Amino acid sequence: MSKQNVLDFFTQVENNSTLKQKVQAAANKEDLLKIAQESGYSFTAEDIKAIAETTESEELKEEELEAVAGGGVKQIAREVVKTAKDVWNAFWG
Repeated sequence: MSKQNVLDFFTQVENNSTLKQKVQAAANKEDLLKIAQESGYSFTAEDIKAIAETTESEELKEEELEAVAGGGVKQIAREVVKTAKDVWNAFWG
């Protein structure tokens, strides 16, 4: 479930400019996790890492892509995963 929380959070980040600005302004990983928690999402750095380590050859399962994309808009799901990877690299990479 935590992996899904990461995907859901970064979906919200992609769709909410105010939240996206907060994430971009986060000074450290603790700030990022706090922003997520304040937004109603519970996950750890390891959960983000699990998403960030997903490569093109290890794409998310079809069900996960559909859950993130709201039923088939896979490009949005890929953007969400890219955002999670970018955040991981910025704070932990």
